[in-house]
Formats: sequence, C-alpha cells, structure tokens
Amino acid sequence: MPDLRSELQKLADLKFDDDGDTTNVITLPTTSAPDFLGVSEKLFNIIRDNPGLTRSELVELSRKANIKDSSSSSLLVQFTKRNLIKATKNGSVSTYTTVGNHYVRGYVAREKAKKAKPVVEVTPKPTPAPDNPVRFIGTAPQLLDTLSIVQARELYDALKKIFGA
Repeated sequence: MPDLRSELQKLADLKFDDDGDTTNVITLPTTSAPDFLGVSEKLFNIIRDNPGLTRSELVELSRKANIKDSSSSSLLVQFTKRNLIKATKNGSVSTYTTVGNHYVRGYVAREKAKKAKPVVEVTPKPTPAPDNPVRFIGTAPQLLDTLSIVQARELYDALKKIFGA
C-alpha cells in the first residue's frame, strides 16, 4: 500500500487549467418535436404543422423525424378512424388536415368477435300411436306372417297376460 506522503505529492504535481482557457461547448440542433414525445404525437404534430399534404409527403416527413414508414402509414388510418385528422379527396389522392390542435391519446376500439349461437338439432318427435289400434282382418296365420319377431313376442306376452299361463 502506498504511503500517504507519496499520494499527497501526486496531488501537488497536478495542474489545473482553470486560469482562462475557454472550453468549447457543443450544442446539438434542436428538432421541431421534443424527444419525450411518442411516435403518434410526433406524427400528429407533423400533420398539424403541414396541413394539406398527401400520404406520401407525410410519410417522407415522418421518415425524417425517425418514424418508420409502416408506423406512419398505419397511424394515418388510425387517426382517421378516431377523427383526429380529416382526409379530403383531391382528385385521385387524399390530403390530410388535423381536426384539433392537440393530440388526444386513445386507440381504435375493435369490435369483439361475435360468437355463433350453437345450432340445436331438432329431432322429429315420433308420431303417437292412434288410440284405436288398427284391426286386422284375416286369419291367424296371415297375421303371424305379417308380424316381425319382436312384434310376435309382444303379441305373445300380451295374450299370456290376458289368458294366463
């Protein structure tokens, strides 16, 4: 560890040039919009300060203000939807002017996706059996020939209940 005497000697040998030398101060050029403004507010101020310009002219100005072309183009659409700027048709191109003097924060509200109502399938109701059963006119063997096995079993069970077994 160096001793205190040698460290004090180093400080004594230092020379300070405060005697009259002037230092050069470098100032950066100021931009039209302060750095703390957001991209949206910068673009709004460009439109406000340059009314009547077309989209391509506004995109060029915003590029000089370090705003991406895609951002400025989409912001123009959003500003129009939010009624912050007004697009006026001049022949085949539109020119843009601001509606107010100050930028108003906000966003374009999107519509919520509508959910489709579930479709309920309606099954047809079976037709009820008539109160008066159809009477079969014919012989017993003809009746048995026309019945299915299930129907014949039901007939057998019904007759068994009536006559007993």
